[in-house]
Amino acid sequence: MEKRILKLAYKNKLSKLSNNQIAIVFKAQSKNFLSSKEWRELRQKALNLYGSTCKHCGSINNINVDHILPRKFYPELALDIKNLQPLCGSCNKK
Repeated sequence: MEKRILKLAYKNKLSKLSNNQIAIVFKAQSKNFLSSKEWRELRQKALNLYGSTCKHCGSINNINVDHILPRKFYPELALDIKNLQPLCGSCNKK
């Protein structure tokens, strides 16, 4: 119950911010998230599950694990493996 209340408070806070302000908040949180144990473990599970080939172009070089629905707008899906896909660096930037 407490986790749900915190989520609602977080969403309420974000809804009052401009896109630029959200980007600043997200950038600050991003570094911590990407170095977290939870993300590193889930990233490896996603690569094991989906493979190390770009879902869009089939490349095997410079593979990233991408959030289909961005963490910026869907923080509740940040650690949902169904929201992840392997993409090469080029496709990930598009």
